[in-house]
Amino acid sequence: MNKIKKFVYDNVVPVAGTLLKSKNKFINVIYYHDIVEGEGNGAQQTNIEAFKKQMEYIASNGYKTLTFDDIENGADISFKDKYVLITFDDGWLSNYSIFEFMKEKNIKYNIYLAVSEISNNPEYLTWDQVREMHNSGLVGFGAHTYSHISMKDIDEIDTQKEVEEANNIIFKEIGFYPVDFCYPYGYFSEKSNKFLLENTRYKRIYTSEHDFSYGVGDKIIFGRSSINGAEDFKTFVNKLNGKYNAFNTVRGK
Repeated sequence: MNKIKKFVYDNVVPVAGTLLKSKNKFINVIYYHDIVEGEGNGAQQTNIEAFKKQMEYIASNGYKTLTFDDIENGADISFKDKYVLITFDDGWLSNYSIFEFMKEKNIKYNIYLAVSEISNNPEYLTWDQVREMHNSGLVGFGAHTYSHISMKDIDEIDTQKEVEEANNIIFKEIGFYPVDFCYPYGYFSEKSNKFLLENTRYKRIYTSEHDFSYGVGDKIIFGRSSINGAEDFKTFVNKLNGKYNAFNTVRGK
């Protein structure tokens, strides 16, 4: 990122986010992937100490966190200051390693499962861990396809496998069909949105766009802000408060 783009990203975007705050209709959503002991790698990996500092900020500053189950049970998800949906993509084993810490801080979070990896890849969660976390009421679970495949071109996807089979396995293992779905890699199209909204159980679809969420009938397309380990703490706080939802607006997308 050159100096001009970095200045815009660090300074102009959060100011625009403050000015355009009224465009936020639904709860703010942030997301992580893997939590690691080492330095981390941008949005894909976050250092554990940096992550704990971020969560301690959430816990000590009065933020309210929700699970997908809370939403299903009628929790208000209109945009509010200090309300946030914390999400993790894929189902990495580290999402369980942080479980006790999050429990101590009383911070709820959510995981989208790449189903084929669960109990099959040692770097990912097991179904026993998923059940333990879900039964605690602290962690919600959503779908992330069966094989973590790009769904930008929905016509190229075996939706029976990637959607229906994934949903059926989640139902078999933890007793419910997911109604929250996140696109792998963040790749999507309006056609894929239309298909999922019209042909699946999903009520809420999550992209990786730094953008304002919007309703489609009684369903929602969520934009999310990635928490990038290479960014400073001020940027984390601005993303936590929804100020980066204006990013696509600023860059004219």
